[in-house]
Amino acid sequence: MLVVGTAQAAEDAAWQTVRAEDPYAGTNGCVLRSRQLDMPDGYHGARVQLTLGEKALSVVTDSNIDPSYPGQGIAVDGGAPIAPDAPFPYHGQGAVFILDRDDLVQQFRRGSTAELALGFWPTWPITETQRLNISLRGFSAAHDAFLACIEGAAPAR
Repeated sequence: MLVVGTAQAAEDAAWQTVRAEDPYAGTNGCVLRSRQLDMPDGYHGARVQLTLGEKALSVVTDSNIDPSYPGQGIAVDGGAPIAPDAPFPYHGQGAVFILDRDDLVQQFRRGSTAELALGFWPTWPITETQRLNISLRGFSAAHDAFLACIEGAAPAR
């Protein structure tokens, strides 16, 4: 993985622009990613990573997302949540935000914390929609690096 730009100089930078796979597009190129995060899944816990590509913000986990749970989505600084446009067919382990992506990116740029709400399978016994607070510190700088990476990227072959 080639790191194109980081949001912070620290090893644990919360957001990075890298040349890697965009899970939504299924192609390699410039993406903006959160670091791996630990999220409760109602049982043992799940690893979660947010990836912004040119067309969507993807949330990929190592646990299966169940779209039947109420209140799933992302809210910035306590604002109204934006629901995922659809469960994402990334092995059943993702959700995708397409239609409101640009609005969501602007909220991330202005905000300080995003709350991710997801429900996980297996649903028996049913638990509840799980929540994770995500720092947006450094997102704007990483997003600027993402835009520069896209503009400077060579055409796909």
